[in-house]
Amino acid sequence: MPNLVPAIEADGLTVKFPVRGGVLGKVKSFFTAVDGVSFVLPQGEILSIVGESGCGKSTLVKSLVGLVPMAAGEFKLFGKKVQKGYAGSSRVCDLMQMVFQDPFSSLNPRQTVTEILTAPLCARGVSFAEAEKRARELLERVSLPAGSLQKFPHEFSGGQRQRLCIARSLMLSPKILLCDEVTSALDVSVQAQILHLLDDLRRDLGLSILFISHDMQVVRALSDKVLVMYFGKVVEYGRADEVLVNPQHDYTKKLLASVPVIRG
Repeated sequence: MPNLVPAIEADGLTVKFPVRGGVLGKVKSFFTAVDGVSFVLPQGEILSIVGESGCGKSTLVKSLVGLVPMAAGEFKLFGKKVQKGYAGSSRVCDLMQMVFQDPFSSLNPRQTVTEILTAPLCARGVSFAEAEKRARELLERVSLPAGSLQKFPHEFSGGQRQRLCIARSLMLSPKILLCDEVTSALDVSVQAQILHLLDDLRRDLGLSILFISHDMQVVRALSDKVLVMYFGKVVEYGRADEVLVNPQHDYTKKLLASVPVIRG
């Protein structure tokens, strides 16, 4: 198998937020949420980012799509450097799409599924007929009936809404999915269905997936590589079978020890 250019190569990504104080709300200092994070996401693989709440996982991923600004660092998409300030550009969004944690708040409750799914393509000049055809294909791909097109988000269950979010993320035929705790708001049985769907999409469409989670059992089942974050920094990074079976950092060991074990 030929060596493929990595889907993402990140070097020293840093995100800082201003801390304001005083009557005029002047910036007094900066809080570093992501501190010099580097990683590689190979094509066709799943890299899981793990760590406790507040460690900077979501902020890191949001910085890649321009939802929060980077203070320092750079990254490449398929070998091409993304210039500073262009993380949210159409070129980046065409290659990389995000699926958020809460499937209800990330869907416009006043729009039908047709409007939600066709908007990305119509905004790029594709005819409505072609966009609707693509929407029907993706609904079938995520196991939702074509009759869903005329419904509103509140008419679906949580798992169905997350399937809609995944379908929307695929409308532009991206090569990379950024999944931010996509199963944490779902029932356990539904979580398994969504995870199987993501794995099928990865295999069938050749997607590369950056997967954020605090569920170590999910990470163990799904990941090719694992990156462990603690207070904004990377404390361990490597192949999943190495990191999860023989962790080297004390924090990783504590994360794994926190996983409940059912004994007979």
